[in-house]
Amino acid sequence: MRRLNLVIADTDEGYVRNVVNHLMTNYLDKLRVSSFTRRELLYDFLSGLNKVDVLLISPDMYSKDLPIDSDTKVFLLTKGEPSSKGAGIDYVDKHQVGDEFVNKLVGMFFEGEVEKKEEPVVMESIAGKNVADEDNTGEDITVEDISGEDTVVEEEPFRDVETKVVAIYSPIGGSGKTTVAVNSAVHCAKKGLEVFYLNLENFQSTPLYFNCKKERNLSELLRCLKQGRNVAAKIRQIKQKDADYGVHYFVPPENVVDLKEMDSDEINVLINAFRSMRFYDIVIVDMSSELDDKNIALLNSADEVIMVLAQDAVSNVKAEYVSEQLEKHLAGHGLNLSGKLTVALNKYNFHMALEVDTVCIDGEVVSVYLPFVPGMTAVKGIAQMADIQGDFGAGIEELMGKYIKL
Repeated sequence: MRRLNLVIADTDEGYVRNVVNHLMTNYLDKLRVSSFTRRELLYDFLSGLNKVDVLLISPDMYSKDLPIDSDTKVFLLTKGEPSSKGAGIDYVDKHQVGDEFVNKLVGMFFEGEVEKKEEPVVMESIAGKNVADEDNTGEDITVEDISGEDTVVEEEPFRDVETKVVAIYSPIGGSGKTTVAVNSAVHCAKKGLEVFYLNLENFQSTPLYFNCKKERNLSELLRCLKQGRNVAAKIRQIKQKDADYGVHYFVPPENVVDLKEMDSDEINVLINAFRSMRFYDIVIVDMSSELDDKNIALLNSADEVIMVLAQDAVSNVKAEYVSEQLEKHLAGHGLNLSGKLTVALNKYNFHMALEVDTVCIDGEVVSVYLPFVPGMTAVKGIAQMADIQGDFGAGIEELMGKYIKL
């Protein structure tokens, strides 16, 4: 029996994520799920050669001119009562899209009711792109590579955790953001957590901290995203693992253009792929300093955001500018940092004037101080740079203790 092609369209990103996760966990042996939170992407998908059996759509995204086939079953997602939009169209309480509804839905197309499958198999989300194919048996699995050849992937031991994504951002260069990101990843790994250090800077310094002499690199994953292939499987294929601390990471891309061409939709697919794997306790994202659509998507999709500033006048000026941009322009992107932003002051020297101590970004002031460590920039190698003891290490522990129970 083939899987039903189900599309969920709602502007509430949190709701869509929760519903997709439920279906992914319980029913993806019967359902192929795509989700959208932006109307233009939904319409592009429906206008293509994509067969849709069932469309669950919120009234604010619905229109009579939806480019759907006559045999597509449409349900309006409402809050318990019919909507004035879409007269004559069936509706469903959006909070009742659960086991009973799915059983009835599948029963409309096939004889008999669907039975739950405990192992997740496939997740497809965000603009119809494939996000994850999972086989959590703990055994080696075979997946289709971009080249079309079968590639054996060594499967990690089965885990079923909620992955927390922490984005580390700085509007200025030289703030020590990457050192903070790498040390945060190592600190969490030393506490027994499964950690991925995801460097998305255009020009990466990952080789300063990790062994990056492997042939497989981030460019493979970026091509996978462009082609809408199995992103989670590709992550497992190309990831590297530090032998000393157990932090997972990617070798930098072979061409910086590959990263620059990455768009906001692909960011969402990538982050959702990490979440769908349910293997990593925490993903530390090392961001570039631009405030473009790609980084806005990253800030929006992250569970927590750390903004790293340095103790100088440049940080003061740029932090104030970033704060203005957040207030004036980012609201149009649906970005909300409320409750998830921490401002950290790196290279702190109590003998110097606190140029940025009065900065307020989206209502948050500096709350974590990471002390200046003489000679840090002259040290090379993770064994020295990513295992800093003393006050700096204590600051990292304070910083990460805000986000995850260690």
